[in-house]
Amino acid sequence: MASRLPSRWLALALALSSAFAAAAATPATAQESAPADAPRAIRGLIEQRRFVEAAKAGEALVKERPGDGEAWLLLAYVHLSDDWPFRRDARAESAAQKALKLLGRRPDVLAALAVAHARLLEYDEALPLLAELCDATPPQVQGEQLAELLVLRADLLLKRGGADPAAQAQLLRDLDRAIVASPRSSAARVMRAEALMNADRHADALADLLLAIEVAPGSRAAHAGLRNCYARLGQKEASRRHHEIWKRLNRLVDSVATASAPEPEERRTILRELATLNPRDLDHRLALASLELELGDVGAALAACDALLADRPDWPPARWVREQALRAKSGAPPPAADRAAETGGGAR
Repeated sequence: MASRLPSRWLALALALSSAFAAAAATPATAQESAPADAPRAIRGLIEQRRFVEAAKAGEALVKERPGDGEAWLLLAYVHLSDDWPFRRDARAESAAQKALKLLGRRPDVLAALAVAHARLLEYDEALPLLAELCDATPPQVQGEQLAELLVLRADLLLKRGGADPAAQAQLLRDLDRAIVASPRSSAARVMRAEALMNADRHADALADLLLAIEVAPGSRAAHAGLRNCYARLGQKEASRRHHEIWKRLNRLVDSVATASAPEPEERRTILRELATLNPRDLDHRLALASLELELGDVGAALAACDALLADRPDWPPARWVREQALRAKSGAPPPAADRAAETGGGAR
């Protein structure tokens, strides 16, 4: 079963930790920062999906400021990035543990540690942290972040033995709570739709899946759900369309596996087909722009970036790829070889 770890958790966590850091900042703290703008620069690299550079900068920062809990928390965030196939979950966990010792049981620290444990499938460590965050009265987090963490707990319960009636009941309660907290939670909608289809409530499942795909048009799980749901409702053409998208997204999952990874030309073909089949999926169009640049087609990369920025003006990763394409066009050195991985070419 595909992992359903929170897709938007990182952005929400960065916003939450920024608020905590700003509230805790003092003139003395600012004076000790060395350099003061390093955390801001690392956040910018994460936004641009330049994860290799962000990780290196994060390691340099904690080496320079080993007693700074915010620096350790930021390093944990780099390695919790959903779009980085080469992140190190164990490093995220160790950095979050250091942040916990230095900052205490702040909600943003506990959330980072919970996600790190979950990615390592450390159920006994992750579940109590999620309970502490989500089951307090009131919960320690709200809105979208509460929804993401409730979905994470539901996913862990499913992995650990979701067939158990008590686990099923807890799972459904968490998904209902997640949707109340954030009605546009794509992950919660997809998981609840699966439960509804298992109960032969296909019309209700379809409503959840349509909202999920609107929010996350590149979600492999949502396309798989729509393929199955439309098939059971007898809508064969709609089912076939989502199957074609799912099939390509599924092949791209192999992009991070050495043995079965598609060659760059095959990946380009798949991404070009996805751009036509599913133009609202901006993340995979971004991956295509990066790959065009990697393969030396600067014109195609620029065209892809311009189209992306027309749909989403000032999107940091698209702007960064466009800047690299312009540098290549002018004869400057090409971008790093790992650029394609940094822009999130794998579909999860």
